[in-house]
Formats: sequence, structure tokens, C-alpha cells
Amino acid sequence: MSLTDGYVPPFQSDEMSLSDVLSHAVEHNPSVAIANVDVEISEARIMAALGAFDLSLTANLGGEVTEFPQRGSQLAVSLGQRTIGGGVGFERKIETGGTVGVTVDTFRTRADQPANILDPTAGQTRLTAYSVVPTLRVQHSLLRGMGLKVNRAPIERAKVAKTVSQAQAQVQAQTVARDIIVAYWDVLRSHQDLINKRRNVDLAQQQQRITDGLVAAGRRSKMDAKVARQGVVKREAQVLEAEQTLLRASLRLRTLMGDDVGRADHLGVIPTTDPVVEVRSVIIKDEIDQALERNPEVRRVELLQGVAEIDEQVAKNNKRPQLDFEGRFTPQGRSIDRLPDPTTGAPGQDASWGGAFGNIFNEDVGADGALADWTLTGTVTLTWDVRNRKAKGAHEEALLAVRRSELTIDDMRRQVTSRVVEAASVLRTAGKMIDVAELSYELAQDNLVAEQARFKVGRATNYDVLLRLDEVDNAATEALDARIAYLKALADLQTLNGELLPAYGLEG
Repeated sequence: MSLTDGYVPPFQSDEMSLSDVLSHAVEHNPSVAIANVDVEISEARIMAALGAFDLSLTANLGGEVTEFPQRGSQLAVSLGQRTIGGGVGFERKIETGGTVGVTVDTFRTRADQPANILDPTAGQTRLTAYSVVPTLRVQHSLLRGMGLKVNRAPIERAKVAKTVSQAQAQVQAQTVARDIIVAYWDVLRSHQDLINKRRNVDLAQQQQRITDGLVAAGRRSKMDAKVARQGVVKREAQVLEAEQTLLRASLRLRTLMGDDVGRADHLGVIPTTDPVVEVRSVIIKDEIDQALERNPEVRRVELLQGVAEIDEQVAKNNKRPQLDFEGRFTPQGRSIDRLPDPTTGAPGQDASWGGAFGNIFNEDVGADGALADWTLTGTVTLTWDVRNRKAKGAHEEALLAVRRSELTIDDMRRQVTSRVVEAASVLRTAGKMIDVAELSYELAQDNLVAEQARFKVGRATNYDVLLRLDEVDNAATEALDARIAYLKALADLQTLNGELLPAYGLEG
């Protein structure tokens, strides 16, 4: 069935196939675009969750100046110092429930001190000291907060949320595709109905011309001419109603396609895809099994149960007492000016960064041995909520959420099963109605031809002929409606069993 052969719609329209309309909607439909953005947002949240275990860098730089001038005969150990230092560190969370970090701090200090603390008049001397202080720090949970599942829970939630978003995007895409398919066939039906109504006007006008000729020949009364004219006017009014129906159907389709009808030059679509029906055999059990396996709505609620199970694992872990370990290991390298000793003749020695780094591992530069200066600390901290009602309540709530998810899945499966049975039944009924409707259309055409012949020989009235015209119009509409009803029912069934998007090349 083609609408393009000599057909002119009442407003500017574009010729489009069903696949063209669907492809256009993929690019422009706002609901599909929003669902796709939601998937991208979920991907960004996965990245953010993974970022909890990223390596972080810290750096610092600082200085301090202190002056303690000697007053009178005061005994003094330090007269002032100038310190400048900086450091760099790295820290990372551990997936099992802790944190590990390494820092290296360096300082250079120039201290002013009396040459003789017992003689304030002996003057002062300046010593330079270099310090290198690396620190290894480890903190780890031993009960609450320990374990890969607990610490990676935000990542797993984000990954499940992405799959849920993808399932929801598929649900949205299927819904939009089904609505567009239904709207497309509605537009085609409206176009064809308009064609039928226009054809009926032509046939009614032809009948009026025949009647006018018979009236002029004295074979019919003037009342017959009025009846014929009334039939023409009535059908012209039906054409106007059909044009309004077509406009509403076209605007709905354009809106689903994502077009802004307020700015569009062409409001309509002329369907170029014929509603060809190939009746398929339906085995309800197979359709149900496929729907329960591939239906995106079922898949979405099943994935949401995974989120509830993750939350239950975290809530269960939070019932444990808080037992944390923290350990620090801090070796230190120092190099300090050595003043000359006039009593022994020992020469002095200047401090240096090399000496400080060397003394991390040796007491003296160049000497063999273990670490020189070092500190090792360890702490275990216990925090125990005696009644622990908050954690217990949260865990109970999480268990109930899991149970609720299970009930939701069962309910969704029952709903999908019921809808599949209904859609399959409608599909089978629609397939049978096609043959009935097409046979009725053929009979209506035959009756019209016979009635027109009887009218010409005076054995029928204008009313009889116009009645047959209406029967042909109604039968043609019913024949088209039967095929469109089948295609709509097929789209509903394909939506339920996950076939719709692949069937139209829209999967992925």
C-alpha cells in the first residue's frame, strides 16, 4: 500500500520509512538522550569510586626564625636558630581496609649558641645541621571496615548502577521505539482514511452527476437530487474531520521523533513502509521464557537486588567492633657541624646533605652497620558500642531491603508473564481478524458495484448506493485496522520479550 502515487496531504510532509523515523528518533528524541546521559553519568561515578584508591601526593615547604639574645649574665644554651625545610609524601588507601603512606621531610637548621655557656662574654658560634626524616605509616582496620567486599562496595555499587542505567536506557529505548511504531501506523491509518474519505467524495459526486442526469431526463425526482447532494456534503465534512485526525497523529509522531513542531516547516510524515503482515506462530511458553530472560525491566529490578545485597554486606560488617592498628617507622639521618678542638688539634668538619642521607643507615659516614637513628611505634585502638543498636538496626533494614527486592522481582516476573500471555493472545486474534476483514472488504466492493447497477435501472435508490459507499469505506478501514492492530500487538510482544530493538536494527 503506497501513499505516494498522486496523493497530496493537506499540509507539508516528508516521505519517511519506518526505519528512517526510528533512526531520526535515536538521534533527536529527548527521552533517549536523557537515558544515554544517565549511563554516562554512571560511568563517571565508577571513575569517582575508583579514585578512592588513587595515589595522592603531598608536599610542604616552611621556615622558622627564632632569636634569644643573651641578657646580662644570663646562662644561655641557645641564642636563636633559623630553620628551613620541606618534604614530599605519597599516600594510598588499601582495598582491604587501611592506608599506607611514605613521607620524606628534610630540614636545614642554623643554630646560634654560646661558645661557653658558663662565660657570657666568650662570644657565640654558629652550627649548621641537616636532617633527613623518612616515615613509613601503615593504618589498617582489623574488624569493622576490613575486607575487599566492604571497601570496594562503592565501586561495586557504581558498577551495578551503570548496568541499571543501561537496562533503564534499554527500557526507555524500547518504550520510545514501540510508541513511535504505534504512532507511525496511526499516521499511515489516518492518511489512508483520508484517501478513502476523498475517494468517497469523488464517488458521491459521480453518483450526484448520474442522479442529476436522470432527473433531467425525467426518470428521477428532484428529491433524489437533494439526497445525492446531501451525500456529497456529508462526505466532504468527513474529509475535514479526517484531516484533523491526520494532523493530530502527525504531530504526535513528530514529537516522539524529537522534532520541535513549533519551528518545523513540515508537520507531517508520509509513511512509505507498507503494513505488510507475516503472521507468526506463537508458542506462549517460549515467549514467556524469552521475556523473563531478556526483558530489560526484569533485568533492571534484578540488578537493583545486587545493590541491596552489597548494602547488606556492608551493614553486616558495621556490626563488628572497631579495632584499628596504626604503625610508624621513622629512621632519621643527621649531619651536624663539628667544631675544631684546639686542645687536641682535631680539625672541624662541615655538615652536609650527603652526610645526613648517609647517616640514615650508618652511625658515621662510610661506616658499616644498621640504621643509626630510628623510631618504631605501634598502636591498636578498640572502639566498642556496647548495645550497638544503630548498626543492628541498619543491618536489619538492609536484610529487609534484600527481601523487598526479591518480592519486587517475583512481582515483576508475574506482571511480565501476564502481559506476555495477553499480548500473545491479542496477536493471535489479530492474525485471524486480518482474513475476515479483507474478505469483508471484497464483499463490500462487490455489493457497491451491484447496487450501482441496480440504481441505473431504477431498482435502487440514492440512499442504497450511498449506504454501500459507506460500507466500502468502513470495510477498507477495518481491513487496514486489522493489519495495523496486528503490527501493534507484535510490537507489544517484541517489547516484552526483548526482540523489538534487534528487530529494527537498534540494538546497542
